[in-house]
Amino acid sequence: MESSFWLSLDDIQCARRKLRERLQETPLLRLSLMDEEQVAGGEILAQVESLQVTGSFKARAALYALDELEGKLDENGVWTASAGNMGKALAWAARQKKVCCAVIVPHDAPMVKRNAIAQYGARLIEVPFAEYQQIQVCGEHPAMRGKLVHPFADQAVITAHAVLGWEILEKHPNLEAIFLPYGGGGLCVGVAQAARLFAPQVKIIPCEVETATPLTVSLKAGKPIETSYTPSFISGMGAPFVFPQMWEIVRELVSETVVVSLAEVRHAIRWLYHACHLVVEGAGAVSLAAAWKNRQHFGKAVCIITGGNIDPQLFCEVLKDDLHP
Repeated sequence: MESSFWLSLDDIQCARRKLRERLQETPLLRLSLMDEEQVAGGEILAQVESLQVTGSFKARAALYALDELEGKLDENGVWTASAGNMGKALAWAARQKKVCCAVIVPHDAPMVKRNAIAQYGARLIEVPFAEYQQIQVCGEHPAMRGKLVHPFADQAVITAHAVLGWEILEKHPNLEAIFLPYGGGGLCVGVAQAARLFAPQVKIIPCEVETATPLTVSLKAGKPIETSYTPSFISGMGAPFVFPQMWEIVRELVSETVVVSLAEVRHAIRWLYHACHLVVEGAGAVSLAAAWKNRQHFGKAVCIITGGNIDPQLFCEVLKDDLHP
């Protein structure tokens, strides 16, 4: 599988023109700080991708990937392996294009995401979590006959994420940092390349949760290190290792990470709901939790709120939770 996903300025600009015709730009909000604890520190803005069609940043990636596959598909269509958001987005985009779609999900994929994938007409295949991650590494599954749209290690997917980075930096070229959740690495690689080309002074800071920190450990060691992984209410990110097809480019583009606790993520979800009336899933709130944690180290930063596809019951439980970071 390809292990280098470097982009040119032309790649990003071409993708942006195509996506601008098909998708709305999501809002970039200035967050009003909630209490005295948050007053000391830099200004935080939020790129609210949870308001994108399909409820996540993956809509851009899925749509652009299918555009790039125009004329290259047979009756088997496309497939992906996704904990939910890429599967939902690809199922939606495939329906727009009238092509078949299949999605492999891990056994613990949230029901709200499974239901959405099925409602868009895609075929669902459930596998154990370890097998699911190996499928993402090797890009193969014996039951799949169509064209793989990899959820993160894909040139078109990464290019679409770079468009998101470009939109942020065009509006605020004087940023000091962009915080984003780190799962497979596609968002990080795309946004970081947009920054490299448009605003190289901006730090791209991938964020991990305490239950899975392979990028943090690997960057410190200077080589891929396998770590422990503990499942939590945060779906769509977290693995015991940095995916091998992403490691070399990620280490070239970023040098530091932020690790947040589960309690800090819960607090961010609650705050986004009460202060901004936003429904955000765990992975989507990780970047805000990280920005808050580091607010004294920058003057202005953006956190990317990647998705809002959270099970209603879980969301209600988080809102009732009295834990604070």
